[in-house]
Order: sequence, then structure tokens, then C-alpha cells
Amino acid sequence: MIQKFRWKFIGTSVAALFVVLLLTLGGLVWVTHVQSQNEVDRVLTALVKNEGHLSPKNAKPAFGDQRDPINRNFLGGQYNPEAVYQYRYFAVTIDESHRVHVINDNNVYKVNNSKIQSITRAALENGDKSGVVALGQNQYAFRVAKNSTGETMIVFLNETLIFNRFWLLFRVALVLGSGALIVFALVLILVSGKAIKPTVDAYHKQQEFITNAGHELKTPLAVISANTEMEEMLGNNSEWNESNKEQVAKLTKLINRLISLARTGEMGELTLSKIDFSKIVEETTKDFKSVMKKNDLVYQVSVREGLNVLAEKHTLAEIVNILLDNAQKYCDPHGKIQVKLTKGGTLSKYAVLRVENTYREGKGKDYSHFFDRFYRDDKSHNSKKGGFGIGLAMAQELVEAFHGKISAHHKGEDIVFTVSLKIAK
Repeated sequence: MIQKFRWKFIGTSVAALFVVLLLTLGGLVWVTHVQSQNEVDRVLTALVKNEGHLSPKNAKPAFGDQRDPINRNFLGGQYNPEAVYQYRYFAVTIDESHRVHVINDNNVYKVNNSKIQSITRAALENGDKSGVVALGQNQYAFRVAKNSTGETMIVFLNETLIFNRFWLLFRVALVLGSGALIVFALVLILVSGKAIKPTVDAYHKQQEFITNAGHELKTPLAVISANTEMEEMLGNNSEWNESNKEQVAKLTKLINRLISLARTGEMGELTLSKIDFSKIVEETTKDFKSVMKKNDLVYQVSVREGLNVLAEKHTLAEIVNILLDNAQKYCDPHGKIQVKLTKGGTLSKYAVLRVENTYREGKGKDYSHFFDRFYRDDKSHNSKKGGFGIGLAMAQELVEAFHGKISAHHKGEDIVFTVSLKIAK
């Protein structure tokens, strides 16, 4: 259980760091992408206004007089006249005969007229006013507008170079984020033992206290039981003696459960082997027949033969015993208890045990707490059906030791407990 808690602590810490890195590095990458896209839009705007030409002077209105104060003062920074020389672009016009005329191709490398013709036709193909077209290894953003003479003009801007900063940051963030997670996980694995040591010590002290207190309580209970039996032998048999015997039996059972629960957390990994689950369920359900009959309960058992699971024999029998005892204890008067052992499905690798009993009051209850230690559904502690915790908490720990699953839910008028264990080949 301690190792499980340790790995849960490590997993939670790594997941928390992952969220922090995702928000910080992801936010930085997203802002860079938005900034790059805004830069493309501003350069295209400047090219359109200046009919395909950029200079430090004519580009200033688009770069220095941005309306967005955050982008101007924080993201984009102040206007730098030299910035216009970093962009690769060209511009063309389309006459009435749909012929392409290059008006500026001085700022691109190895883009001849034939390539300009083809990329222009690709830009006009869908009739869009703006978009992106590919030219070799580069992506060119374009915008269609009218020049001062009324001709159709198209300006093209190499956005691949502008987005290079974004892709570089994306790769760096991915590598650094992954590296940080790996290093953090390794460091956490090395130091997690010390980090959870106070919790581990408290847990061991709790287990030791339960075990020692249980053994100490057994002695006075044995004396009370012996005195009660002596009273009966002397002929002083009364309802008070019967009440004492019942309370002693109840306390003895409670103490044994507490000690078993403490030992469950201390026993570490169980040695699992191939166990006949069907046989154990059949034998355990037979032992409860008289109890069910005494309480006037309808008792139905259905067991599929030959289901073997990976478990430990006596511990597996204790799980079935806990579920049956819980069912008869909290079943409605004259209610019904059903026990079914089946295979999960045709191709399923799990054996499924279902123990359900009539429990009309269970509708709408929070079943997530039923397996908590010492949990009581009745906060007043007055109800006979108040406690769900000790036996079920023990059953959950035992099932998890077998690498299985246990759950509880309410269906119709019944409360259903389900145990799934892997079938042994």
C-alpha cells in the first residue's frame, strides 16, 4: 500500500507540472503564433497601401501606428525602420485581358516569371481575396486588392520566414518541456521516499496501535465471556447474560476485523496462484444458508463452474465472506439476496462476482465512500445499519492486492457489489 501511495504521489506531482508547463510554454507558443500572424497581416496591409513596395518610410503607418496598444507596446515592440528589409515579397497586376504583369520582384530569391505566373493563377483559382499558396519550400500569403489606377493587384509575402520563429519556439518548448518532465520525475522518484516518510510513519503507527489495542481488548472480553458462562452454569441464566454474550461476540468480531485490516496493509505483495473461484463461492455461500433462513431472506446462488482466478485461497474466501455478511446484515426485512459468479463476457478475461441484496434506502446515496475505512452512513451512530466501512475497506484492499476491481452501485431496489478478478489460464 505504501508503494501504491508513493507512485500515486509521483504521478500527481508530474501531472501537476505537466499542466503548469502546458499552460506556460503552450501560452508562449500560442502568443508567438498570434504575433506572427498579425505580422503577416500588417506587412500585407503595408504592401497593398504602397502598391507592392516597402521602404522604411512608407511602411511606418502600418508598423508604427497600430491601433492595438498591447501588440504595439508589448508584443510587437516599437517600430524599427530596418525591419522592412527582412521580408521577402513580390507583387503583380492583372489587366483586362487577364495578363499578369510583375511590378516588383526585387525582394525574392530565384522566383522567375514562370513561377510568378503559376502562383498567381493558383491564387486566383478559388476567387478568394486572401489566402496562402505554396511555392517550393515556402508558403506565400497573398492579398487581392485594387491599385490607384483600378487594376487588380496581388501582393505575395513569404510567411514561412516569418513563422520560422514560431516553429523554432515550438520545437524548443517541446524538447525543454519533455526534458523537464523526465528530470522532475527522476528526481521525484529519488526523493519521494523522504517526502512521504512522515505519512508512512504515521500509517505504521496507526497499524501498530490497532494491532496492539486489539490484542489487549481480547483479554477482558475473554474474562467477561468466561464470567457469563459461569453465571449460566450456576443457574443464573437471564436475558442480561444473553445480551452480554451477543455484545462480546460482536466486539470480538469487530476486533478481529480491525486486526485483519491492519495486517492487510502490512502484508505487502501476496503470492498469487491459480485458485478455483467457483469452488470457494459455492462453499462460502453454503455456510450462510442457515443465517439467511433464520433472517427469513430469499437466498439465490448461481455459480458458473470451472472459473479459476489469480488469488490466494484464504484471502479470496474472506472477500466472499465479507460481501455475504454485509448483504445479510443490510438487507431489507424479508428481502432477497442474490449471488452470481459469471464470466465477464465471451471474450472477457475476468471472472465477475455479483452480490446484491434488497436495500430500498440505498437510492441516491454516495457509494464512493462505502469502501472508506470506518465510514458510517448514519452520522448519529444510532442506526443498526449505520456502518459500512471496516469489512468493505478490507475487501477493497484484498481485491486490489489481487489486481482486481470492486465497486458498489444501486439498481432498482437493490444494492449491488461487484468484484472482477483476472481469470487464470
